[in-house]
Amino acid sequence: MILFLALLAAIGCAIFNGIAAILEKIGAGLEKKASSLHPGLLWKLRTNRSYLIGIVLDLIAWVLTLFAVHNLPLFLVQPIIACSVVVTVTIEHFLLKHQLKLKFIAYTVIILLGLIMLAVVSTQQKSSAINSTAKWLIVFTPIVLVAIGSLLIKIKNRYSTFILAALSGIAFGGVSIAGRAIVFSHPYIHILSNPLLWAIVGYGLVAILFFTIALQRASATTVNATMIAFETIVPIIIGLTLLGDHPKNNLWSVVVIGIFLTFSGSLLIAINSKEG
Repeated sequence: MILFLALLAAIGCAIFNGIAAILEKIGAGLEKKASSLHPGLLWKLRTNRSYLIGIVLDLIAWVLTLFAVHNLPLFLVQPIIACSVVVTVTIEHFLLKHQLKLKFIAYTVIILLGLIMLAVVSTQQKSSAINSTAKWLIVFTPIVLVAIGSLLIKIKNRYSTFILAALSGIAFGGVSIAGRAIVFSHPYIHILSNPLLWAIVGYGLVAILFFTIALQRASATTVNATMIAFETIVPIIIGLTLLGDHPKNNLWSVVVIGIFLTFSGSLLIAINSKEG
């Protein structure tokens, strides 16, 4: 039953994230393009209804993600969340009248094939305890992301936008990693002193800021697909190397192929989507 609920949570996360990307794109497009990482951009958008609804959907998706990653391996949860790019493409086609080419349908099929392969070899499992070094690496990574983003924000071209979207994906993936690594114990009030909790907050803020700035520079599909590709692959690698994730019957070849298909499909959508 828990396995089923965790799967539903991951699917719900994908749907909410896909819708949120469109709403946040609409809202971010109404503000002047950011030239720095100053969080004032997010403050300006606090009165924008579309953007706020998108953020609320992201927060709901965040809660669903925490539940999913505590009961399923990251190599299954993250590819399911990657399906949000399918939701974004669909909405942009039917509501925003963006042309949907045959190749995008093919890329979507590639993603779904990868997901099916990962689902077949997944099992319900809890994460392994991490050592102190890994814990503090997770905690301080948001600072590194901010430092890199501060340099990129001044460069305004397709490649810097792609990297900003990728950094937002790494940060969103950090939410899953920290959420998987954190341990909830009685009394729960002690969780407030856990640096991993504040790392989750840090990752979330950095991810939303980078994602919003990237949305000002490119289409929702381009940004979301790029973000999702990196949000998918980074937690999977960390889950397999540090958090004790493993496939059913040790079918690692299936995992590798599934990850490759899901990541490739998301990346192909990002590369072939139009800017703006």
